[in-house]
Amino acid sequence: MGLFKKKEKKSREGWRLSGIERFRYYLGDLGVTAGVTVFAGCMTNFLAFRGLNLTALAGAILVLKLIDAVDDVIFGYLVDKVKINEWKIFRKITAEGKYLPWYRMTFALFPIFTIIFYLMPNDISKTAKMIWFIVTYLLYDLSCTLCEVPKGSLEITITDNVDERNHLITVKGLLAIITAVVVNAVSSILWDPVAGPGLSFSSVTITMVTIFLVMMIPLAFKGKEYNTELKNVDKEVTTGYSLKDMWNCVKTNRFMAIFLLSCLCASITGTASAGGNLVAFYLFEGKTLVNSLPYIFGFLPAMLLNTQADKLAKRFGRRNSMIMLGLLYGIMHICMYFVGYHNLTMVVIFSSLAAVGASMRYIFVNFIAPDTIEFTRYKTGKDCAGIFYALNTFISKATNAFSASIGLLILGLYGWREVQAESYEQLLEMGIGIGQAAYQTPSALKGMWITYALIPGIGHALAALVLFLYKLKDRDAELMASCNAGEITREECEAQLSRKY
Repeated sequence: MGLFKKKEKKSREGWRLSGIERFRYYLGDLGVTAGVTVFAGCMTNFLAFRGLNLTALAGAILVLKLIDAVDDVIFGYLVDKVKINEWKIFRKITAEGKYLPWYRMTFALFPIFTIIFYLMPNDISKTAKMIWFIVTYLLYDLSCTLCEVPKGSLEITITDNVDERNHLITVKGLLAIITAVVVNAVSSILWDPVAGPGLSFSSVTITMVTIFLVMMIPLAFKGKEYNTELKNVDKEVTTGYSLKDMWNCVKTNRFMAIFLLSCLCASITGTASAGGNLVAFYLFEGKTLVNSLPYIFGFLPAMLLNTQADKLAKRFGRRNSMIMLGLLYGIMHICMYFVGYHNLTMVVIFSSLAAVGASMRYIFVNFIAPDTIEFTRYKTGKDCAGIFYALNTFISKATNAFSASIGLLILGLYGWREVQAESYEQLLEMGIGIGQAAYQTPSALKGMWITYALIPGIGHALAALVLFLYKLKDRDAELMASCNAGEITREECEAQLSRKY
């Protein structure tokens, strides 16, 4: 019960957040993460059953992502430059701090536009459906950026204690894994026509995202930031923030560029998660729950290993850990592809091992991103977390955009036959499902297997190889963070760095 007390003694010396403050942070982060997860997990299934041309949909998604890329950069610049809580019109409803005021203003937008997206009627014309998709998906993408950039940037400003930040990242990652497993399993059961009630994609997604919206409220209205000002820098340098400053921050941070390139390789090839349930329905005899089994079976070992993530990072290094985990995921998926979808037992074994690698990799992604931001803050004297989390948000959204586009494009090229239904249950009632897989051509089934097994394997292996170019030492990043927080002087930091950056 002590978790919900208004005042609580700090649990560790030097930490800034009380238990209730950490709880609000975790809950808010999970609300955003779970909302994006359920949107991504359902979108390919939802669109595939709208009766639309999948190749045309793939092209539309790519165009929309180009627009979204511009939005992400612009908003990242605005979040860093504009103190919205100083505007008279917003002063009464925004909180104190650097990023929380933005989060409070924007957190409810992406759940609202998610609901509108999934309210697309199935009885309107194909042209109307395509217009509905373009408008609502563009609004969803924009609103997602408006929420995720300030929420992600809180990793830097919520505390000035490096150990506490690492603890927050570790716990947040563990909770995100649990949430992803639960969201994936629950949604799969709810729309599974064999093991579950076979509910529609719209009803499942809208109900879940409404719950996630409620989870985000405590952080929005009760959160606090304790690291909003840079220390050990020239105040004249930190005053003002121009487009040139933004470009200099991006240009300075070669480590962030390498990190984002690695994430991009993994994200745009994430076609297994984007269309996994669709593949399970057609290739695994209607058992869409099979898509959740790897996460369920891999959950316990992943959790046990992730509790030791900080120790593993210190033992092997954050970069090296990410390389090993990326290769594990990639090799398992490639092996699964050559085994074939008819060997369901081996598919579940390989995909469960891959799931362990993916869940642990998520933890280390959250370790490395703040390191690269601290490097840029140290080198430029500018608070530029917003622009980097805008770029990071763009990369993460590629999971449900570029990957969905690639998956849809491959299905279209491999001869997918258009269908129109609200759920898997309705598809079975139409005679297109178990025992009727011939409705889709053998070529289309092959295309599904490529998107499920081969493409993600190649992508994660490539992402791991890219990280060999990442040369920022973990200890050096921690020293820079301590300098930025004012715990040590710049001279003390320079003297302890392993090399000159």
